[in-house]
Amino acid sequence: MAQKRTKNDYIPHSNGNHATHCHWQGCREPGEYKAPKSKDSLHEYEWYCLEHIREYNRKWDFFAGMNSEQIEEFRHEAVTGHRPTWSRESRMRDNYSKLQDAIYEFITMSPARHSKPVPNLPPKIRKALALLDLEYPFAVTELKSQYRGMVKKFHPDVNKGDKQAEETFKRITVAYKILADHVKNL
Repeated sequence: MAQKRTKNDYIPHSNGNHATHCHWQGCREPGEYKAPKSKDSLHEYEWYCLEHIREYNRKWDFFAGMNSEQIEEFRHEAVTGHRPTWSRESRMRDNYSKLQDAIYEFITMSPARHSKPVPNLPPKIRKALALLDLEYPFAVTELKSQYRGMVKKFHPDVNKGDKQAEETFKRITVAYKILADHVKNL
């Protein structure tokens, strides 16, 4: 339903006495209403009379020449004013997890535990540890934290179309499952 227009909707942008001529070809009326030159030059204006600004506005299509994907991308980026954004919460959560892991390790580690020899591990466990950049023995919280960080880095949604990142993501997921099962069986 169209909104009812008021008198204020038609107030000129400039005083008619000092206005330039309307930019519409052949029109000699004063150009009191401004309109952007193009969608790429939104802050550069042309001036039109009331009759021609109405015609200009009827024909104006900001999305002309864009396909549906480009329009959807524009709409998505418009939410943040077309500026990049970063999530503060995710970085804060990572630091909190690291702090929790460090406190847990400090409380549960005794000098005797450090001196234990590393048991002879099966090759698939050693390979999984290397892939997740962990050392044996490891805490479950350390495993989860490392896994979360690597998933965020190599997830297919973050690396659109990157096959190498997708394969790394799959290997990381398998390594996590192997190590999680190993911890359960201890």
